[in-house]
Amino acid sequence: MKRLLVLAVSLLLLLPAALRAEGEAVVEVVSPGGITAWLRQDSSVPLLAMEFQFRGTGIVSPEKAGTETLAARMLTEGAGEWDGEAFRQMLADEAIGLSFGAGRDSFHGSLTTLTANRAMAVRLLQAALTSPRLDTAALRQQKARLVSERRRSLTQPNAIAYRTWFRLAFEGHPYGQSLRGTPETVNAVEATDVREFLDRILTRKGLTIGVAGDIAPEELSALLDEAFGSLPDADPPPELSPAPTPPAGLAVVDHPSPQSVIVFGHAGIPRPDPDWYPALIVTQILGGSTFTSRLGAEVREKRGLAYGINASLMPYRAGAILLGRTATRSEAVAETVDVIATEWRRLAAQGPTADELADAKAYLTGSFPLSLDSTGAIASVLVDMQIAGLPRDYWSKRAAVIDAVDMETARRVAGRLLDPNGLLTVVVGKPERVTATLPASVPGD
Repeated sequence: MKRLLVLAVSLLLLLPAALRAEGEAVVEVVSPGGITAWLRQDSSVPLLAMEFQFRGTGIVSPEKAGTETLAARMLTEGAGEWDGEAFRQMLADEAIGLSFGAGRDSFHGSLTTLTANRAMAVRLLQAALTSPRLDTAALRQQKARLVSERRRSLTQPNAIAYRTWFRLAFEGHPYGQSLRGTPETVNAVEATDVREFLDRILTRKGLTIGVAGDIAPEELSALLDEAFGSLPDADPPPELSPAPTPPAGLAVVDHPSPQSVIVFGHAGIPRPDPDWYPALIVTQILGGSTFTSRLGAEVREKRGLAYGINASLMPYRAGAILLGRTATRSEAVAETVDVIATEWRRLAAQGPTADELADAKAYLTGSFPLSLDSTGAIASVLVDMQIAGLPRDYWSKRAAVIDAVDMETARRVAGRLLDPNGLLTVVVGKPERVTATLPASVPGD
């Protein structure tokens, strides 16, 4: 662990000074039209990155699952005065990166451009958001592509394991519905479905923006209205209802793979919770790293059951989870599952050791600056900060907040977070000496 921290510090010293700046360098910019963004200005490189999120998804009927993913792809398939080929060519000619994606809690986008091409980048972004063409031929092509991807995923153990876990954990809730749909639901999506989805999700009131790079606040103020000012000033889709508590048990999906994939987890702790940082530390100790975590030590180092294993918090707004994954030979699945449950139980009952607590705090503090290795990464963190309700000087305070977590708090939160009797485990493969207690699939899979 000490060698890892030395490497982290060494790499941090190599980062440009702009990336090591204190949090007060983040400024709030409000456009004349009332659009807000957080900006971290850095003019050392003529590059601009913008990340943005529109709140809310999970509003697609099960019969049209996959609409949100198709919508994200269709926004760069022609807009405004440009057909699909001309739009893509313009992006390539101007070295502009523009992409969109759908998640369980948001619909998001990313824009990167050289300063010299900023005006054209904003024009293309504005066109994509406000006047996507949604041409029939392009939609047919994207549907075929998505159906092909979905069919391939039906044979991939990792995809099967995660899809089955979410289906079982969130049965009857939108979180349990695949964002990529099924071949049947994707083929049922029409251009009107995509249009209706975009009309609901692309609203100014549900918008959060983070910007980093070569732009002054007054320039960004004008740019925000140019890019987003034409969007409707309407309320975003309503928040999802709280998700059910995932059931405990073990499900097995038979699959002819040489190894068995294991996905395991249960309910987590939401991001606004006061115990978030202690939970982050406990999770780091449990499974944050294959090489330094308890699960890594017991599953990989001591027993050689798997090459890698991890666990992490996923703070979905309607139902946070703690989720992990590993893979092992089929005859070792029973032992691996037992070791995971044992370490889960031991950490919950006893809490971490003093060394584990110190190492986890040092890692979380030292690794964070290394994640800010690009303007895009910085812009993304600025969005996350706003959504989490964090102050603009968060960067300068984060280390102190983590360091303030004492042993008593860590032990209390370990007992609160970790529930060995609540583990939901999905195994995909041909495991030996394993008895399933839950069905491997649910309706609609």
